[in-house]
Amino acid sequence: PHAVSAAAGVDAMAHAVESYVTKRRNDVSQLYAREAWRRVERSLEGHLADPAKLGAAGDLLLGAHFGGAAIEASMLGAAHSLANPLTARFGVVHGAAVGAMLPHVVRFNGDDAEIRSLYAELAKAAELDPAAESGAADRGNDHVSALAARIEALLETARLPRRLAEHGVEDGHLADLAEGAAEQWTARFNPRQLVTGDFERLYRAAL
Repeated sequence: PHAVSAAAGVDAMAHAVESYVTKRRNDVSQLYAREAWRRVERSLEGHLADPAKLGAAGDLLLGAHFGGAAIEASMLGAAHSLANPLTARFGVVHGAAVGAMLPHVVRFNGDDAEIRSLYAELAKAAELDPAAESGAADRGNDHVSALAARIEALLETARLPRRLAEHGVEDGHLADLAEGAAEQWTARFNPRQLVTGDFERLYRAAL
């Protein structure tokens, strides 16, 4: 079903993007993560448009597998930490919760020069053109913006909400959500350290 494939596919995409840059990243995890991203990014739209297309389905499944292998080698990051309280408090399907937060985490992490270069590798692997991506201008038309914009475009294709308000989240909920996100174990592997206020700002960016 579309809803299941969409949420699972977006989650697989997040596994690839997050595991590529974690503090525990290594050559093996990055090999798996890069290949996971390449396959999921190119096949998700095609699979959702025509689930009977075996080539796209196979690419998506293999990409999801590689993403899982990357996680085992390097763990995850802040997008998953932010997602779990959304699922626990508002019943947001996991893939939809991760997807809504991932572009904002990419922009947050992209303020670090080393991580920015790693995101550029993913953008180039998907042949993204920074100047052509909508929404890239506010970040200087760089590869971080292109990567975040591509993730947002895939969320649109998957028909998953990009705004937390669509899940019933309001400004008054953000402080409690941020406290919950700060307690999640994946946060410690995010390449940029976060405090509770950072989590709240990320939620607000997605509101």
